[in-house]
Amino acid sequence: MSESLKQNLNLHPLLAGSDVHGLVFDLDGTLIDSAPDIIHGMRLTFAQAGVGLLPDDYFPDDLHGTNEGIMRSIVADMGWSTPTDFTPLKAQYLEHQAALNHGRTQLYAGVQNVLQACRDARLPMGICTNKVHASALTATRKVGIDTMFDFISGADTWPQAKPSPLPLLETIRMLGLKPDQCLYFGDTSVDAACARDAGVRFVLHESGYGDLQLQGLSRHFAFSRWHELLLDQAQIA
Repeated sequence: MSESLKQNLNLHPLLAGSDVHGLVFDLDGTLIDSAPDIIHGMRLTFAQAGVGLLPDDYFPDDLHGTNEGIMRSIVADMGWSTPTDFTPLKAQYLEHQAALNHGRTQLYAGVQNVLQACRDARLPMGICTNKVHASALTATRKVGIDTMFDFISGADTWPQAKPSPLPLLETIRMLGLKPDQCLYFGDTSVDAACARDAGVRFVLHESGYGDLQLQGLSRHFAFSRWHELLLDQAQIA
């Protein structure tokens, strides 16, 4: 893609630079606000298994790990007895997630326009998420962005999940690019650490879920609203 084409599409200089040849995105807390569905799915799972009852107003500190990682964090946070095997809990959670069908999940404002402009600029784009692959596909279809991406990578796509750099490196490879040619958009320390160890420039979505560990990790760029990444929409509230 040409730099002039990017500029004609009013892309922020972050995206319009000649050294940016592809984009990879985290999903939850970055492109989509899926917390209501994740938490409700966890609530149903723990209640059904007799592990414990999550309060209606509960919001976990960890929404950036794998399903098991989030479960372990919630169990520890609530002071419940740790299950000896999380395998049946994970299976129950996926069943609940499928039934919920991402009914409360929404795109962050401005995401659709930014993705479309990047697509028009012929920038290859991928997703690298700790959602399982099937759930990532369902979520992107539900909010209408599935056709924007050349490749979608889930927590179960590769032998390791984030913060290992492997999923991001493999996603970039599937785009036919190299790490130093890409930007990785995320919202948590897991994303920042993954990008750092993969040698990829990290772009922080500050309005995502975040976590305390994020404060000590570097970022190439940070933004709060997706509108900021399109020059002709930067003043939209």
